[in-house]
This record gives sequence, C-alpha cells and structure tokens, in this order.
Amino acid sequence: MSEPLRYASGQTPELLYATRQTVASSTVTRAVHRHERFTEMLYVYQGAGQYIAGGYSYPIRTGDILLYNQGDLHEVTSSLHHEIGTFCFGISGLHLRGLPEGHFTRAETGFVRPAVDEIDHIQSLCEMIYEHAERRTGYSDEIVSHLLPALVLLAASLPPDARAADQPHNLVLANRIRQYIGTHFTEQLTLEDIGEALSMSPYHLAHIFKDMTGMSPIHYMIRCRIGEAQNLLISTDYSATQIAAIVGYTNVNHFNAIFAKLVGLPPIRYRRSYLENMQGRRLQ
Repeated sequence: MSEPLRYASGQTPELLYATRQTVASSTVTRAVHRHERFTEMLYVYQGAGQYIAGGYSYPIRTGDILLYNQGDLHEVTSSLHHEIGTFCFGISGLHLRGLPEGHFTRAETGFVRPAVDEIDHIQSLCEMIYEHAERRTGYSDEIVSHLLPALVLLAASLPPDARAADQPHNLVLANRIRQYIGTHFTEQLTLEDIGEALSMSPYHLAHIFKDMTGMSPIHYMIRCRIGEAQNLLISTDYSATQIAAIVGYTNVNHFNAIFAKLVGLPPIRYRRSYLENMQGRRLQ
C-alpha cells in the first residue's frame, strides 16, 4: 500500500482567488498562458473540451480535475458552442511531499484526474470554497483555510486514467515544438527558425503540429502571445501599446484586432471585465 500524499514540512497551501466560469452564449477565451509564482487547479462542473498542460493534450469532461504545475503553459478550450464550466482556484505555497514546490503531479502521470467516486465530495468542496471566498470575511477566510488543503490533497490523490498513458511519437514531437514556441513566442519566429532550432524541416514540423493540435505553429505562437497579454492586462497597469510591445507586436492596432478576434473582447474591455468580476482585485 502506497504512502498517503502529504504536505512537505506541514506547509499548507493558500487560496489566491476562486472563480467560476459559467456557460454563456458569448464565450471569452483564456488563451494559452503560464503563471510563474503560483499554481492552479480546475474542476469541470459541466461541458467537455480539451486541456493542454506541460505540452500534453487531454480530452476533458464533466467531473474532471485539471492540475497545473507552476510555470507550465496551459489552456482549456471547449468542444461546445458554449464556454466550458469550471471552478478555478489560484493557489500559492503548494508543496507536496516528493514533488518540487508548486507542482501537483509529474508529467508522466498526467495532468487530469477523473473524480469518479469522489465527484460529490469534490463538487461540494469547490462550491463551498468558492462561496466563502466571495464573502471575504474573517470567518470565511478561516473556513477556506481548512477546506482548500483538504480539496488539494483529495484531488492530487486521485488516480489518473488512460488519458495519462504514453502518447504517440508525433505528439511528443508536437510537444517539443510547443515547448520551444512557449519560450520564444515574443520573438519574430518563423517556421524556418523553429525548424533550425529543433533540427526538423519546416514543412515536416508544420505538418506534424497541425495534425496533432489542429492549428499551425504560428497560430499557436499567437495564442501564446495573447495568453501572456491577458496575464499582463489582469496583473499590471500597462497600456495596450506597452503590452503589445512586450508580447512581440510592433503595431498596437494589429495587436488589438488579433486580441479581440481570439479572446472575444478588445484588450481594455477585457481588463475592465476581469476587474469587475474580481471586484478590483489583481491576484494573477
């Protein structure tokens, strides 16, 4: 019998934010992005879609827990005409015994955990944490400080299913391409640049990447840029012009058009919408 999962040195995680994404007729997309100082856990309470984390891609459905290791690129997309429904928890101070700080899991065991027999408990914990986090009273904070560590241990202890099995060779190559783009997306990348860096022909890498992900490498680079722009919009006071330059665009009008097309709102309206939803807090 394996040793139960525990926190390292008795340290328990803290909640930075709790959000609930509801199904809506107008979908606002959260593009591929990373967080350098904290981690996230999501619970899919309705819908179906795809989760990309650490370079791996998984089909997801209602009742899944999505784990995210600090610093990894990740993205959730819906397979429906409506936005997938999730509870999302930003977590700081995560340190599970036997894992690096900020890590829920190792890549080889996957980033998705089906709740299965624990689905009612997990759903209840997610709802209670979210509701008490919204109240923001001293009493609510105390409740969250006890519920969150329990939810994290329960979720991280769930066994993976077949989705964590070895992935095809071409998918491994696609993950290498993802990783390279994810660390160089602010540069003026071309297919030739990526191919030279990975010792692959531009045609071959573009074909494999499109076959495995459904998008071109350049489109993925754009999603990385817009995801980082979203991070900057919700965590800084930088102007749209400044953010455009940071993520690799020299023309702010071009940046605004791409952002609105991909996200569903122009940059400043996206920032305003986020701050209204978080009641002015900037925790990401």
